Amino acid sequence: MSLMEPVAPWLRDLNRFFTTQGGAVAAPFMPAADVIVSDESVRIEMDVPGLRAENLEIELENDLLTVRGERPFPYAGQEYERTWRHIERAFGRFERSIRVPRGLDPDSVEAGLTDGVLSVRIPKPVSPQPHRVQIKGGGEETRQVGPGEARQAESAEAGQMEGAAASQTDSGEARQTEGAAS
Repeated sequence: MSLMEPVAPWLRDLNRFFTTQGGAVAAPFMPAADVIVSDESVRIEMDVPGLRAENLEIELENDLLTVRGERPFPYAGQEYERTWRHIERAFGRFERSIRVPRGLDPDSVEAGLTDGVLSVRIPKPVSPQPHRVQIKGGGEETRQVGPGEARQAESAEAGQMEGAAASQTDSGEARQTEGAAS
């Protein structure tokens, strides 16, 4: 046997036997996950075999999606106390945190569990788009103003207000003049 050959299978099994206390202790459970980011949403697919929805907890805080749960050890109890076993499946509590894009709405998270696969979908927020604003006047006709027209309308209204203020000032000065002449 040369140094480049893989470890003999029986040696690997023997090593596993001693490192897992006779094969009786299962490794901790950590579910595998896929993260798919598209223009519309972020999707996470996570393998959680044997778990029900009530065994899972999902939380989105800032840019961190956390999935917590527990896959209970099924061989606890007196009936398994003296039984030889070799456990390869993983069990126990787990917490898996996955970074997602910032700005996702925690209230829009959708989750489903089908055939041992947890599917989480978080829609991306719609970027702000300009929209038309309806302006209502007292007795005047209603008109809609778009983003480009808003500045024009504001400057036109400002000009009308300045003109009205100027006419009030002119008539106010005329009254003062008349009052002084009397």
